[in-house]
Amino acid sequence: MNVREGFVDIEGHRLAYLAVNEHLAQPDEPAEVFIHGVLASVNFWRAVLPAEYRDTRAWYALSLPAHPPSTAPADFQPEQVDDAWFYRIMNGALAQLLKGRKAIVVGHSTGGFAALNLAIHHSPQLAGVVSVAGFHSGQWGGVEGLLVKLAALGQWGRPLFAANLAIARHSRVVQKTFASLLARDRKAFLRHPLSHAMLEHLRTDTEAQDARALFCLFNGISKLEVGDRLGEIRVPCHLFIGTHDPVVPTSQSVLLAARVPDAHTEVFWNVGHMPFMESTEHFATALVQAITDIHQRNHRAAPAA
Repeated sequence: MNVREGFVDIEGHRLAYLAVNEHLAQPDEPAEVFIHGVLASVNFWRAVLPAEYRDTRAWYALSLPAHPPSTAPADFQPEQVDDAWFYRIMNGALAQLLKGRKAIVVGHSTGGFAALNLAIHHSPQLAGVVSVAGFHSGQWGGVEGLLVKLAALGQWGRPLFAANLAIARHSRVVQKTFASLLARDRKAFLRHPLSHAMLEHLRTDTEAQDARALFCLFNGISKLEVGDRLGEIRVPCHLFIGTHDPVVPTSQSVLLAARVPDAHTEVFWNVGHMPFMESTEHFATALVQAITDIHQRNHRAAPAA
């Protein structure tokens, strides 16, 4: 795996990226770009992508704002964070990273929201979306939902929000515990070798987290709601949904499947928020099929364009 690391700068935010196996890229094809969820980083994908895909294809990983090694500006405020802001940041980052080349964006959790939001806003950079445990509303459950609720309290919740991050930042045991709460079967999740690899790849970035910047982001996420705009999506979308996701409520997944036009919904039975570890073979097969389908649909649309 040949990896080039770098940054793009948008509205004062410096977003990290990985450019992997660029020597295998086909310039006339859409790039494949992966966006992680909250409290992860671009290095998340080094661990959880299927090995055959990770090592034999060209792909990119792009950071969410405020997630190390990315940095946020000193004047970053919660009031800035809404769907339009998310679009400007992520669309601008894609434009800089790919220099006009289109992208198939695969996003996990908040990365899934970011991908769907790019489609809602008709990003010219976008060829298609794969949303893995994505959402339309920032009202979550589970441990991540607790952090969103604390941030939504504003200044009253800031100390508790920061304290929770600090505890996790400095304890590998707590990191493992928090991560396991995203899965349906916690014991199986903790035994899985990909879980250990993921936490190891994230360790340095987790220790560098900026509680102030993450508080601003989580506060804004608590107010996100794009469910009434899902019908505006015009690019191919694949939705990966776990039936027992503790973070994204089933009602959100049902609404996504119902409202995203012509969406292909891949259901992961008895799976929580982390299909990479909870249903590894199913995820690997579904990912390749989804990306292949978007490439094929892009080819078919090209002559008409």
